[in-house]
Amino acid sequence: MKRLNDIKVIIFDMDGTLYQDYTFLGRYIQYLLEGSLTEQEIDLKIEESYLILEGKHTVRLGYFMDKESFVVHAHENFLPVKTYYWNGIEKSSQNVVMDTLFFIGDPWGIANIYAEQYGVNQEIRSTAFEKVRNEMIQKPTEIYRHSPLFDQIGKLEVEKKILMTNTPGVTGPAFVKHLQMDELFDEYVYDAKKPLGMEMAVKELIENGYKPNEILSIGDNPYNDLFPVKKLGGRTCLISQYEHHGTNEWDFSVETIEELAHLLSNKTAIYI
Repeated sequence: MKRLNDIKVIIFDMDGTLYQDYTFLGRYIQYLLEGSLTEQEIDLKIEESYLILEGKHTVRLGYFMDKESFVVHAHENFLPVKTYYWNGIEKSSQNVVMDTLFFIGDPWGIANIYAEQYGVNQEIRSTAFEKVRNEMIQKPTEIYRHSPLFDQIGKLEVEKKILMTNTPGVTGPAFVKHLQMDELFDEYVYDAKKPLGMEMAVKELIENGYKPNEILSIGDNPYNDLFPVKKLGGRTCLISQYEHHGTNEWDFSVETIEELAHLLSNKTAIYI
């Protein structure tokens, strides 16, 4: 049995982990699909996206989706085991090519479903992404900063605190500035290319002398943030208000940033 105060390195995801905002999803899909669908059709897709997020759709948060055939795959330990059509009907088994799959691990992944389905080009994707990200740090749609969480991160007595986000371009540093965490972490990694980037980072920490069980990763996307760490023997904490399909168990699980702040303040928190 181990305790939280055995941890020497904590890797934090940013989006969905250090703030929680789901209102952007509808706006993001709107910007992605403008010009491809009618306003009414876009409204239906936005409604559908929140059904997926809330676990009320046949497509689930935590499925893999095939970018070529648009079928989805349920998994066990992130290996596809069952295939479904969009309407939930199971498809006969087939050879699955992992290179054609993407993981629906968070709201950004849900938006990606529609970008793939409707062949949205990279220029439109980038423009939509930058637009919604800029909105998220400006009134009236700015993300909420939960000060007790950042206060607690600042008090953590660990050897290394790392921020690792897949966010590319200028919006990563802009979010760091908006959330007032410019000096909160020892390392800032943008465009991290998780999950592979996460695996490489943990391997480097182990090569530098840290034991796997001294490393904790906290994030809202199990495939990107947690699985690469767990398979190397590291510790994991899922933060999500929504249920993720899958059979994996994490060392810790919290639903909100308030609960995460409490967990980090609890030096006697126990995991197995």
